Amino acid sequence: MRQPLHFPAGDTLERARRYLAAMPPAISGGGGHAATFKVAVALVRGFALAETEALPLLMEWNATSAQPPWREADLRHKLRDAAKSPRAPGYLLDQHTAPLSHAADETEAALKARFRRQWPAFTSLTVDQRHALASLRRLPFAAVDMACKLGLLTGAQVDGHPSFILHQGRFAQARRLDGQPFARHDGEVFKAKTLCGSQGAFIGRHTLGPQAPVLLVEGCIGWLEALAALCLTDCLHWTVLAAVSAGSRFSRDPQLLQHLAGRRVRIVPDNDPQGQAAALTWAFELRAVRAQVDLCILPPEAKDIGDLLASPATLTLHYETLCHILAP
Repeated sequence: MRQPLHFPAGDTLERARRYLAAMPPAISGGGGHAATFKVAVALVRGFALAETEALPLLMEWNATSAQPPWREADLRHKLRDAAKSPRAPGYLLDQHTAPLSHAADETEAALKARFRRQWPAFTSLTVDQRHALASLRRLPFAAVDMACKLGLLTGAQVDGHPSFILHQGRFAQARRLDGQPFARHDGEVFKAKTLCGSQGAFIGRHTLGPQAPVLLVEGCIGWLEALAALCLTDCLHWTVLAAVSAGSRFSRDPQLLQHLAGRRVRIVPDNDPQGQAAALTWAFELRAVRAQVDLCILPPEAKDIGDLLASPATLTLHYETLCHILAP
């Protein structure tokens, strides 16, 4: 039986990533299930990847090409179903799948650009909306206000609901301002909606100063929560960068990677196996450009920095922990 490999060969990994970039997106109500299953089959049968190898790539594709994105549990289930496909293992390894043709890249780029043109208009959050968001997420108003001024936090009507948008460039993720989840056509609910056509693996890059140390966290909402932690502890010597998912890779953004070369970077991963595995990969990529990297593991009771801010009681309990995490 084939043993799972946590670090597949770089060439195969990059070939699989480029192959997925040219596959059609998964749109709910428009064959989304089938499109996602085909991606899963390509990974575990076409490129003969184990589930542990395929999951980060599938999550990365899911964050930018599924509308709405699937839960991680659903993606794992699809990979396991795909492993039962009758397709011959490695059927894509013998094809010239990397690099993809320029025409295919242009088609995918044009498709995503068309979806982005259909995004709702982003508007500045009103002061009342900023206060409401701060109350909803139990964050200091100063952090929400700063995020708006930095240009990464705006508002929009998404699926008919007033929502706040965390975005940068060609990537945008929405959450409802009333705290309720979005609903998929099949009845599935989800707390965050990555807008179709989104591209990009990291947000916060334009806030990075030339020399300031970088705090790297996971998730768009993680970026906002980390900013709040900086405000609460007065540790504003950090600048915050967030991977949009555990599947984000610096190898897909070499310009950002070079911008971090030689820089001090502290990684605070989500406290789960996927987050910790992603952190090790990010550290490996960053150290390759001589970044000064250290990892800071959260206490067992916290999945992410947001859990340390969840209420006045937990903030009081974990304040010293936050100060330790954010210490110079």
